[in-house]
Amino acid sequence: MLVQMSAKTLREAPAYRRMSRRSFEGLAMSRIASVPQAVTAHLDEVPAGQIESAQVQLVHSGRLILDQADQQTEVRAGELVVYDASRPFSFVYPDEFRTTIVQIPARALGVTNGELQTISAGAVSRRSANGGVLAALLKAADANYDGLGGNSRRALSRTLVDAVRLVAAEHTDRMSTIDGNRIALASAVRSFVAAHVHDPTLSAVVIAARMHVSVRTLHAAFEDEPDTLGQAIRRSRLEAARTLLETTSQTVRSVAETVGYLDVTHFIRVFKNSEGVTPAQWRRRRLGDGPGLLP
Repeated sequence: MLVQMSAKTLREAPAYRRMSRRSFEGLAMSRIASVPQAVTAHLDEVPAGQIESAQVQLVHSGRLILDQADQQTEVRAGELVVYDASRPFSFVYPDEFRTTIVQIPARALGVTNGELQTISAGAVSRRSANGGVLAALLKAADANYDGLGGNSRRALSRTLVDAVRLVAAEHTDRMSTIDGNRIALASAVRSFVAAHVHDPTLSAVVIAARMHVSVRTLHAAFEDEPDTLGQAIRRSRLEAARTLLETTSQTVRSVAETVGYLDVTHFIRVFKNSEGVTPAQWRRRRLGDGPGLLP
């Protein structure tokens, strides 16, 4: 659960507050849009077993001023900040704002309280490689959560944690920035692809634009990976197809369209090259020739 907070509006004006909360794989995510306000965390209201955590906050619009350990950090629209949610903190949003907050167990990050304090000393720009990857992941997690299956949510959770680790490492000089950027980007791309397998236009150009990197940088991130970018896209589409074939009664044509193949013949050929059998044959071998199974 997210840390409990109280808010006080800063202006005499009609107030509104739009908020959505979601939880997946040990992470808690909240998206908030509201009027200018001051917010204080109430750590004494959080169960002791859940208090050791970090929060990542991406500011979509407006500004955030984080106050923790007698230090103030200003976070502008398009920037994010990582901070220690186990120590007292407060926010000021001087203007109307939209923000996404994700709370992550500290043990999952593998960072010390001192390192968290170092990270929270400054905002992370989305123009930096790791900051851009983390910002893109947060936006994708929020926008596509309802359409993700269990495996995709688990993959997204792991990738978010990895991206925060890399931001931490970048700020504490614990790893090569170049290697860290490539690892973070490749991991983020896999999660992005898993969330967008339904899109038949998914390509290096589309992904690069969404990740705010060049196509060359995108391909470079996969140089030391077991799969090329194209292979990673195909693998993700086929994984989603196998899940649908095994868990639904959709026709093969419907499955093909759901995982981004407009040409069912092409889908069958790609599937057979990977599995050695057609989708219909694969389904029959997995489930048997039971009633209600459509070819």
